[in-house]
Amino acid sequence: MKKRILGLALAMLLLFCAAALGETNTQVKHYLMLGEDGYADQVTDDARTDTIVLVSLDTKYNRVILTSILRDSKINNPRGNETKINLLYKNHGFDGIVSCLERELDIKIKGAILVNFENVKPVIDALGGVDIEIDQNEYLAIRSILLGKDPNMPDGPGLVHMTGRIALAYMRTRATGSGGDFARTERQRKVVAQLFDKCRSLSLLELVGLYNEVSSGMKMSLSAMDILSVLSQGYTLMTSGADFVEFRIPQDGTYSYGSVGSSSVLDVRWKTNKTRFHALLDNEQ
Repeated sequence: MKKRILGLALAMLLLFCAAALGETNTQVKHYLMLGEDGYADQVTDDARTDTIVLVSLDTKYNRVILTSILRDSKINNPRGNETKINLLYKNHGFDGIVSCLERELDIKIKGAILVNFENVKPVIDALGGVDIEIDQNEYLAIRSILLGKDPNMPDGPGLVHMTGRIALAYMRTRATGSGGDFARTERQRKVVAQLFDKCRSLSLLELVGLYNEVSSGMKMSLSAMDILSVLSQGYTLMTSGADFVEFRIPQDGTYSYGSVGSSSVLDVRWKTNKTRFHALLDNEQ
């Protein structure tokens, strides 16, 4: 049970700690976090990654940039064919989705990790829950997902303390009136940012111990030796008071609605989004 509880927390910590990997003169390092919105504890290679977050670790400006990439974004796969971005991992694995994002954003991604959404619940509970401001539509959506049957159900909109089960419902909803996929990714970033903050209080010994709690509820493209070698250095970065910055692809006004086959997609203007993303990296916005 402990492995299941700490699995996702370790995943997030390892992404944060991984700033120590790679070239020592690189001031921004990028890692990809993929989430399967399934109802099982295990990850599978045959599922769509409905959560795609680029984690950028910036030692120059002492910040962590969380960039959500909407799951319906159109992108060319490694063979040059148009597809939805949430199909890239399923059809082409870590290498496929990493190479496509490196191409479109002109960056180098150091590693990737895949987690299952169900692993979020016990992690949030283990870290004491999260406190989130919700509106009326979000409140109604949470009640609908959980069928109103939860002893910790919020009484209404406002600032609410969420258990793992409630927070997962909050992150999952795409209900009409709750903002669709754009708002869904914003909700995910809010929860992830709070979890990062809560992880700051862990000791170096606890970070090292967490490595031994890795379960099959996640997959990663980083080797075990690489991960072990950066834990102590990552601890220093985590406790340095780094700021959290949120970004989204596509940005407002940089996409149109289209289709690939029978599927609706967001026709993303990747060059424009790349320019804005690099402006953020250069601290120009």
